[in-house]
Amino acid sequence: MDASRKLEALLLTRRGLVFAKATEGSVDEAHVDALELEIAQLGYVLSTSLRARLEHQSLEALVRIRDAVHGTLAAALGADRKHEPLFRRFPHDVPSNTRDLWLRKVLSHYLQGNAQPCIFCGCVGTCFVLEPCRHVVCGNCYDGANYSACPVCERHVNRDSPFFQPSAKQAKSFPSKHVRFKRLDLGEDLDAEARALFVGLCNRKQALSPDDSNAFSVLIETYRETVLTWLPATIPVKENVAMVFGSLLRGCDPNAILPVAARYIGTATDVLRILVALSGADLSLQGQRVTKPIPGWPHLTEVLVRHRFKMAKMGRPLRRTFLRMLENFDEDLLVEDMLRHATYWVWVGEFLHPHEYADRYPRVARAFGIVRKKGPDGNAAPPFRNYYSHLDEAFRGRDFPTLTKLLRARPGELARRFDHALRIAGDDEQAVHRLVQAFADAAPSLSTPVLLTLRNILPTRVEKAKIRIYWPKDQVSKGVSSADRRPVLTPSVVASAVRAIEAELLRRFGTKPAVGDAIVDEALRHIPVPFNERTASRSAVSLPRGSRIDVPRRKIARLALHWCEPEVDGQPTDVDLSVGLYDADWNYVGVCSYYELTFSGSDGTPIAVSAGDLRDAPYPNGATEFIDVHRAGALEAGIRYAVMVVNNYAGMPFRDLERGFAALLHGDDAEGEPFDAQEVALKFDLQGDNGVYLPLVFDLETSTIHWLDTYAKGQFQFNCVETSKKDIRKICPELITYFESGVRMSMYELALLHAAARAQRVFVRGESTRLFIRRPDESALAFLHRLTEGEAPASTDVALPEAPRLAVLYRGDIPLPPSTESYALFRELPICTLAASDLIA
Repeated sequence: MDASRKLEALLLTRRGLVFAKATEGSVDEAHVDALELEIAQLGYVLSTSLRARLEHQSLEALVRIRDAVHGTLAAALGADRKHEPLFRRFPHDVPSNTRDLWLRKVLSHYLQGNAQPCIFCGCVGTCFVLEPCRHVVCGNCYDGANYSACPVCERHVNRDSPFFQPSAKQAKSFPSKHVRFKRLDLGEDLDAEARALFVGLCNRKQALSPDDSNAFSVLIETYRETVLTWLPATIPVKENVAMVFGSLLRGCDPNAILPVAARYIGTATDVLRILVALSGADLSLQGQRVTKPIPGWPHLTEVLVRHRFKMAKMGRPLRRTFLRMLENFDEDLLVEDMLRHATYWVWVGEFLHPHEYADRYPRVARAFGIVRKKGPDGNAAPPFRNYYSHLDEAFRGRDFPTLTKLLRARPGELARRFDHALRIAGDDEQAVHRLVQAFADAAPSLSTPVLLTLRNILPTRVEKAKIRIYWPKDQVSKGVSSADRRPVLTPSVVASAVRAIEAELLRRFGTKPAVGDAIVDEALRHIPVPFNERTASRSAVSLPRGSRIDVPRRKIARLALHWCEPEVDGQPTDVDLSVGLYDADWNYVGVCSYYELTFSGSDGTPIAVSAGDLRDAPYPNGATEFIDVHRAGALEAGIRYAVMVVNNYAGMPFRDLERGFAALLHGDDAEGEPFDAQEVALKFDLQGDNGVYLPLVFDLETSTIHWLDTYAKGQFQFNCVETSKKDIRKICPELITYFESGVRMSMYELALLHAAARAQRVFVRGESTRLFIRRPDESALAFLHRLTEGEAPASTDVALPEAPRLAVLYRGDIPLPPSTESYALFRELPICTLAASDLIA
């Protein structure tokens, strides 16, 4: 796909915009009707303006638009692939006795021969040899009309064998559905939309999610040097700086790029990241994941972390430019910064050759000597004490004047260590007062994400937390838990710090344009502000980790897993979909998986049904597994939680697959196609290394989804619910408790901060709509507290304004004018101009 097509696809999935040029042509309305029906099968409808534009296209142009729009939306939903499970008549005719099925497979594998009677039924002439696995299967004992792969090894085989019969399954013409259609609208100015998106991504104040990183790359690839004229005065996230200039350096004239880049480079790490981006390596500087076979175990691999990467070719002028940038930094700060990523700098130094230019760039030569621990002459490098050694010494010695001075010098470090410093200070009122004053003075220098994080963490520190969760920096999210052993903080100290934070946030948001009327959805209370975005799964809905969303009380929740091995060097990979079933106290009740295809109640009522286990996913079609969870039957059996578990049983890591994703579908009818795009509620990619992926927990009692998006390490292979029960029972309730504690700011609270700082009237939409009006001379802080407490609305159950200037919605289901700044978690109308992270910027 060329760059312009990628750009249009990007804006289609992110904004719901279709760019169709105005022409003098025309087509029969029936052709547009046909296009609209195809789009409706994916859960989308056309706006009036878009349909009118499509009616004035040539037939060739309409076909191109149809192919692009349908292909892009289908791929976003996972509907661009044929999803055929092992048992083709799923959810019907799934064997209920998994142990008996397993025994028949084992005996068939070892004892059944060709040209001999079937060892089970004794019939002659009913056995077939499948290729390439060479298993002999009986057409009487195995239903060839129900299987899509070999019944014995469950791997894909040549379907030309007479064993396979046409499926007798007849899909109902009109399965029972309740569909919320999303609207597509006409896009007018492609370049303007692209520029707005690019500037918005540049202004982000936290690391980009994989989806946003892909969008950023598409924009840079499409517009190349043009984006230099779009750059804002500052780019807060240094990884974004590196992505822009590193990407441009790969295909543009360095003489045009580097003078602009110099304005955005402030540390040695900024230079390192540009070199990493230029080489196409990992910008987070966490090391490259390398898969290596284990000697003697051809089907097992281990994952190693390497800090070396294939360095891009650089001529002498480019190398000298980077060395000159480093030479311009303060000598001690240069050394200290390079020591943070010493392993990377040792490797990079092999290509920059700093000692060739020691006379021209002496600071750089000295810094590389310290990082390498020896100079070019082989002598030991001089000793060096950095900022952190002095800071740690002050902490250990409880030297509060020095500690406060050091922390004041670096506001970011003060924010990170504020809680720790207060605990060390203890009952020393003078030390505590100095720390709080230093924090209040530093608040204007702190990043917005840090302030938002502290705004909610600090109030929870006046008592012990039920559970403490750490989020180590990694390429996937793995929350690590422990008991809370920290001394609690004094409420008055916390209150002082929170007041300083709120005042600064309101001042910051108050510099944005006033909005008059604002709409805020109360349903956003359970949607956290995004964090750890770098590790978020690519998904059709940008659902922040920890979100709790209400889902329709449908009869069936269908879970889907799809994966595909690479075309080249793709080893057979077995990824398994399972559902662990737990009661209200998280006691294990049962499982539906490859080793328990059906799980039923004591009276035989179906609770969970698997579509079978496929053990490979050859390119290009891949493989798909399904599990249906019957809500009523599960509740009757005392089951409250259904945990979706994706296990890498054997083969390649998730990240090395050609593609891999999972999805949640809701329906009242099990008939029809197993993967119905109209019923896709969530769709998300697999990523990371071998192990166990726990994307979500379905609370059947309250009909809510807890989106966890987390990984457990698991084993090299043979992962399953049975081997992961300990992890599941620990991770899931701990993360649910953690996110429900309020330790993370919600999108609702963030929206109220914006509303209090910028609006005169705030409409809070819940079961009814409450109107809050700013009082004369009421400060933003007082208005915020009134909104937060929900007291004294001016009126209730009021109509929403027709032209609000700000709307932060759970569902984007109300028409808004183009001038409205709008965010919606679930987009239904093409009104969303903001992502969640834009509200932080």
